[in-house]
Amino acid sequence: MISVLHWSDYLVVIIYLILLMLLGFYLTRRASQSIEHFFLGGRKMSWWIIGVSMAATNLSIDTPISITKFIVKEGIGGVWFFWSNAISAVLVTFLFSKLWRRAEVVTDAELIELRYSGKSAAFLRLFKGFYFGVIFNAFIMGWVFLALIKVMSAITTADISIVLAVTTVLVFAYTLASGFYGVLITDFFQYFVALGGAILLAYFSVQRVGGLDTLISSYQGDPAIDFIPSYSLSSVDSMVTPFSVFLTYLFVQWWAHKYADGGGKHIQRMLSAKNENHSFLGSLLYSFLTYSVQVWPWIVTVLCGMMILGETSDPEMIYPLMIKEVLPAGAMGLVLASLLGAFMSTIDTHLNLGASYMVNDIYKRFWVKDASAKHYVWVSRLMMAILLLLSIGISLNMTSVSGAWKFLLTFASGAGLTWIVRWFWWRANAWTEISGMVSSGVIASYIGYFHSDWLYSTKILTVVSLSTVIWVVVTFLTPPVKEDVLVGFVKKIRPGSPGWKKVCDRHDISQEPFLFRGIASALIGIVCFFCFNFSVGNFVLGSTALAVGLMIIAIALFYVLLRQVNLKKV
Repeated sequence: MISVLHWSDYLVVIIYLILLMLLGFYLTRRASQSIEHFFLGGRKMSWWIIGVSMAATNLSIDTPISITKFIVKEGIGGVWFFWSNAISAVLVTFLFSKLWRRAEVVTDAELIELRYSGKSAAFLRLFKGFYFGVIFNAFIMGWVFLALIKVMSAITTADISIVLAVTTVLVFAYTLASGFYGVLITDFFQYFVALGGAILLAYFSVQRVGGLDTLISSYQGDPAIDFIPSYSLSSVDSMVTPFSVFLTYLFVQWWAHKYADGGGKHIQRMLSAKNENHSFLGSLLYSFLTYSVQVWPWIVTVLCGMMILGETSDPEMIYPLMIKEVLPAGAMGLVLASLLGAFMSTIDTHLNLGASYMVNDIYKRFWVKDASAKHYVWVSRLMMAILLLLSIGISLNMTSVSGAWKFLLTFASGAGLTWIVRWFWWRANAWTEISGMVSSGVIASYIGYFHSDWLYSTKILTVVSLSTVIWVVVTFLTPPVKEDVLVGFVKKIRPGSPGWKKVCDRHDISQEPFLFRGIASALIGIVCFFCFNFSVGNFVLGSTALAVGLMIIAIALFYVLLRQVNLKKV
């Protein structure tokens, strides 16, 4: 068995995995108390561990692989596929983080029967439990497995199945034992190791090309380093993003997907918070870490990789190939450990999250309703095993991580607005969401099969437009939610929206302008984020004066935002 890895690299990886196991098993007893402990940590989590855990589960092994392909094909401007989701993350922070914590549910699917009424609500909860708990989670874990295979095949000729088996068994074992407690505590540790590994790889990559000055001069005048992508009105072959695609990133994609109001794994962490402010600050920290701090080391590494490696048959392989190309013994083991940690932090999240849907929204709700807490915890562990096997099977039929990303976003894009509208408009009902999800999935699948050559923007705009017409028509053709359910929801959640005026007026319910305040704060937050993000980018790529100016604006806006939070309640 020949490998480029040195014995010291294996030692680093082994020590790292042992530490993860010890951390993961540390809180097993707490997790076994109830499904609220197993899936939400007893709702006692602080903002700092929530935010880092959110960032860790998004700093997956598949993320730098996918971003590599965007940069190779479209330059830094291609990263707008990723950056556009920061708009959603900031809006979730200011609009939904507090609302989710007020709901006090175990999963986002449970919210359905708090918001809607009748058999349609029960069916929707069952449907979403399967839709998100099984299909989406298995699909996501499938491409994470594929990313690990690509990384390992780049740096070693060892039997990759052994690496997959060992890491999968380890992450399954501690997630099975300690539930959400194990997920959060290992996520916190894994995030900083993964971020450190990314920075280390970027550093050695820059040294290999002769320093930052050499890197910058090599790309002088090249559209590959433009933050705003070069564009044309139609598709071209190199470094040019079709203008319609860029506009789709900027104005549509961030709300037309399953994370429109938070997304299951982030909602799970918001629900685990001590209170609303911890939920808010955790989401704010996540947005900052995910979309500005961790992305620039990846960008730098890929730019260096394009210089060193040139064209490759699979652009996604440039990032893992750089590990072998530039790192010395020991450092390679640390970076590999960081990527394995990123892999494990995503797998543990989706195992726990998927099981929460399958148990709380399917098994407990519709099958065995009055069993003991111990029984539900053990069933949760069984569901994790089933979900893991399914995801491994899916990974064997994938070839591209970034392609899977785009398909999954398109698949759910038509339902994104329904998950926003339900919070702020009383007339939305269960059939609104059902028709949105079904039509979106059917249309996206049809396009994917018969029109796979369409531009990404054409695909997503077609799905969103047709699905929106369908769910709006269905909403008005079906009866509204029962009045007592609407009243209970608006009193508990306090969405503060004009869309609830009719219900509030009929029952003399007072509302604060939560929606308008949230939108105003979110707009400030979005400007703050992009100023900070591109300040970091300009520092890295040599435009110091512009970087300083953007950073001053970002700090001033961040101060304005923090004044809106009552830190005494944190």
